[in-house]
Amino acid sequence: MNQTTTVESRVLEIMRACPRSRYDDMVLATQYYCRYGHRKIAELPFGYVMFNYKRFGLPCFETIRRARQRVQSLFPELSRNPSEPEDIEIVLLLQIGG
Repeated sequence: MNQTTTVESRVLEIMRACPRSRYDDMVLATQYYCRYGHRKIAELPFGYVMFNYKRFGLPCFETIRRARQRVQSLFPELSRNPSEPEDIEIVLLLQIGG
């Protein structure tokens, strides 16, 4: 149970620092592995890291994904669909004829 709590607290930290990780599990897992794994883990092929996560003392992808779900249920402001829409400006440039 203690490991789960540690994973959740780390996931919470990552989600606060990297908003994109709230929406993309691959980004979250990559951030987690790079931040809490061996310091040169970012230089290794991602597939190698994913298959050898136990050797590095890291949780599996599914554990990280489930931790994200639990964190988002406790902190709705970090959910995939925040209750308050973010101010996103969209600019469309159309060139007609020419």
